[in-house]
Amino acid sequence: MNSQGISHVMTSEQGTRYSDLLRVTEALRNWKALGVLIGTGLAAGLLVFLGGVIGAQMGGFFIPALFAFLALLIIPVGISAAGLMLMDQAQGLPSRPLAVTLLDGVFAALKVLAVTLIGALVVLAFYIATALVLFLCKIPGLGPVLYALAFPVLVVVAGMLFFSLNVALSMVGPAIWSGAGIKSAVAMLWQIATHRMVELLISLFLLGLLLGLAGAVLGSILGVGYFSVLGLSLPILGNGMMASLGGFFGGFGGFGGVGGFGGFGGYGGQDGMGYMQAAGFGSLVILALVTGALSTMALMGSILIYLRVAADLDPSEAERLIGERLDEAKRKAQALKEESQRRAEEAQKRLRQQQEAAQQARAEAEARARAAEAAEAAEAARKAPVVEPVVEPVAEPGAAGASLARQCPQCKAAIEPGDRFCGECGYRLPG
Repeated sequence: MNSQGISHVMTSEQGTRYSDLLRVTEALRNWKALGVLIGTGLAAGLLVFLGGVIGAQMGGFFIPALFAFLALLIIPVGISAAGLMLMDQAQGLPSRPLAVTLLDGVFAALKVLAVTLIGALVVLAFYIATALVLFLCKIPGLGPVLYALAFPVLVVVAGMLFFSLNVALSMVGPAIWSGAGIKSAVAMLWQIATHRMVELLISLFLLGLLLGLAGAVLGSILGVGYFSVLGLSLPILGNGMMASLGGFFGGFGGFGGVGGFGGFGGYGGQDGMGYMQAAGFGSLVILALVTGALSTMALMGSILIYLRVAADLDPSEAERLIGERLDEAKRKAQALKEESQRRAEEAQKRLRQQQEAAQQARAEAEARARAAEAAEAAEAARKAPVVEPVVEPVAEPGAAGASLARQCPQCKAAIEPGDRFCGECGYRLPG
């Protein structure tokens, strides 16, 4: 086969490979999925509206924030439920009951959130690693050289990381809706990002073109019908509706010079205002239908792209590698935990030893102080001079010529001859 034949075959195969995107219009036949998406949008909008009304009446920010949070919870559940229905349709499976689909949509939305959080953790890890590299670039003298080398590398890595994550995470929903678990979905997204990135980009680009074309067609069809019916409604329903329409636009100042719209008595009276409110409600319904149709086609397109790019990929190897990385991370975390516990126990042991050593040192110091005091007292007692008692003769009263009495040298009390101890203080008498 010549080169022209080979090129023709390759072009034909590529065209056939991407032709399945034309099936996105099949999503419009799935009324259940379309109804779920439209109902989800209306329910979320109603919650936000009710929260605003109740908050305006009661005051405060808590009630509107609560209702807005509930609306944010409803949206991913409705999208997941519709995605499950469209996945069944794309795979040729029978449609599951609506109640079962809504319940499965809750669990599918939680899995999608878990995978998205894993992507956020990857981004956080990148920021931490980048911050560490930038701190190393603060080394005096060597810092500018390191920064000159690290800056282009970090820019390239950051661009590739964020681009790959955004493209790969566009397939999170279809991966979960196909029945994959969190670990399997992450492994499949890794396989797609490393083996099917170019094909995925081309498919998403073609899907965007198809959705833009479909939106233009729907917009032109409904736009012609909208303005045709509105143009007939104005003269048929009377001047009240026309006055309300003119007064509405005149309130913005752009039609103030026309003069014919603002003077019809308060926007055309109650009837005209009622018609305008009815037209506004109908416009919201049309907008919900168009948005629901385009959203359904977008979901079907992402599902078809996923089924094609993941058809011949085996995520088992990536899943095994992810499992090994997780097991290794667990082992490292366990080792760090055990090492920290060991260090804490050693620190406590050293602290107890230091406390015991300090107590023993204090006890020895006190014992030495007491021994020194006792030695000093003994030495002082040994060196103290011996005080001899002074005996002074005292005449006994009432007796002339009686023998002289003695006194105690310590307390000066009178002692009798022959006493060995003082009768008052117990002092031992010499002789």
